Amino acid sequence: MKARSHHRQQELARQHALLVALSDDLALPLLQIKSGLELVGQSASLAKAARLQAAGLVLSADVGLQLIQAYRLLLKSDALRQIALEPLAVGNILESIAHQLSPYAKQYGTTIEVDVQGKFPPVLVDSNSLNVALGTLASSLIRTQAAQTQQKSYRLVLGAHNSGDGLVAAGVFSDAQGLSDKTLRAARALVGQARQPLPGLPPGAASGILIADMLCDSLWQPLRASAHRHMSGLATALPTSKQLQFV
Repeated sequence: MKARSHHRQQELARQHALLVALSDDLALPLLQIKSGLELVGQSASLAKAARLQAAGLVLSADVGLQLIQAYRLLLKSDALRQIALEPLAVGNILESIAHQLSPYAKQYGTTIEVDVQGKFPPVLVDSNSLNVALGTLASSLIRTQAAQTQQKSYRLVLGAHNSGDGLVAAGVFSDAQGLSDKTLRAARALVGQARQPLPGLPPGAASGILIADMLCDSLWQPLRASAHRHMSGLATALPTSKQLQFV
């Protein structure tokens, strides 16, 4: 029995190593494509329409790289738990994500807003992990929202509010439909069993939401359906520092 358990652990370790290597291999061609498109987009002799198309493809490559980065962080989540957390203003992280994603959001006719409701202590997190998790969630909801309706413009809110018990709810809110606690529970149960655990969402967006959910679950709390300023969305709960209080 022990030998079988040891063999299983070795097999899981090999699979984990393979997935890490695979994510590296996937990231490399995307980086090469991005670099090549950036050079094409800078060509003065190229037609304006072609330069705009190249710029759009660069943004798509960036989001693809972001998704791979989120997955790689998920694979290393055990090690991330050992990182010393630092108290940070969640609004600053949300502003950084909004700035990074603004060009991509513009491509989908989406305006990104940041809204921190009320005053609360700084959150205790690793800034890079939170940036990647909520950034992946935001880019996924940008695509989801645009795929569900034919509006000319959309709105996405990166929000945070006090959820009680020393926690802050931080998440992404939009008019995207079909995202509830029940839907997420069903999707989690189907991961590894169904090709598309969230069938009502675009494939790339669905995988991004699930990776963000698993990363949040590993480091803080899983995503939950939440409301913020009369908008619905998904949020994780972050611990706050009891020693520090921002005014």
